[in-house]
This record gives sequence, C-alpha cells and structure tokens, in this order.
Amino acid sequence: MSSPDKLQQAWQSQPGGTLRVDPDLLLKMARLERRVALLGDIVVISVLLAVGVGMLVWALRDIRRDWPWLIYTASDVWVVGFMLFNQWQRRRKAARFDEPLFAHVEWTIKDIEHRMVQDRSSFWWYVLPIALGCMIPPTIMFAMDFGRGPAWKTLVALLVTLGGFSAVFTFVQLTMTYRRRTAHAQRLQELEALRALRETLLNPEE
Repeated sequence: MSSPDKLQQAWQSQPGGTLRVDPDLLLKMARLERRVALLGDIVVISVLLAVGVGMLVWALRDIRRDWPWLIYTASDVWVVGFMLFNQWQRRRKAARFDEPLFAHVEWTIKDIEHRMVQDRSSFWWYVLPIALGCMIPPTIMFAMDFGRGPAWKTLVALLVTLGGFSAVFTFVQLTMTYRRRTAHAQRLQELEALRALRETLLNPEE
C-alpha cells in the first residue's frame, strides 16, 4: 500500500459488485494508522539515539570510572536495532502496487495482527531493556564505590536512584498499556472490516 491513491483506483475497478465496506474510509484509516505508527517510531528512535550518543560521550570522558554507563548505550542500540529491523521486515513483506487487491488486503490484515502482538510484548522489547540499562550502571558503580565513604549514604543514593527509575518506567508501562487497550477496539473493527472485504473478494458472486 505504498501508493494509496493508485491502490484506491485499483480497488474501485475490481469486479464483484458493491463491497460491504467503504473502500475510501478503510484505506484512509489503514494509511493513517501506519503513518502514525511510523512517526512514533521515528520520534522514539531519534530520542534514544540522541540520549545513547550523549551517554556514550559521557562514559568515554572517564572510561575507567564511568564504563558501566556503556550498558545504557548498549540497551539503546538493542531497542533501536529491533525497531529498525521490525520496520524493515514489515516493509519487505508489504504487498507491492502491481499485486492483486487481495494481496494488499491480506497484508494489511497480517500487519495489524502483527502490531497487536507486538504491543502485547512491548514490555520485553522496549521498556525492560531501557529500564535495565538505566538501573544496572548505578548498581555497579555502587559496588565499585562501596567502602570509600559512609555505606549508608551510598546505599540511600542508590535506592533513591533505583526508586526514581522504577517509578518512571512503571508510569511508561502503564501509559503504554492504557494506549494499547484504547487502540485495541479500533483495530478489532478494522480487522473485522478487512476480513469482510477479503471474504467479498474471495466470493465475488455473494
């Protein structure tokens, strides 16, 4: 569906009478959702790259002491790499313009189903790696500095830091869960309409 206007013309030229769904509306919804998802990925990737590079530069200024923060950079690289690979894989599997309309409908159904599965596992692929990248370095530095000063001060500082990160990532996960539940009903409606269209294309005489 890389060219929605041309695809719309191909859609409207298909035989089989009147479709049970509005092609214009269905195309517009699917196109808008993909663009929003792509824009969201671009924003997240840009932020992660900026922070990851900044942390890398910070760690390299005093690599002997600050090397644990390279773990955070590695977690950013992991998440960004996964997001780029996922976008590339979806793009590679996308139906081409010259393919039949049925192929476009089938791919859109699979793409929505894939995004729903991915949203359910977002904690493991996105939130957890970044959370660990933020929480492991302070823990290592606490162990490195242990004994150099009052133990209770460094322990309190560590607990405050870990508590702050835990609160932030708990909020992020809850927000993502809420947004996923909000979008779930809409995606189910899209899937129902697309599956109805697929059945119409499979059985044009009906």
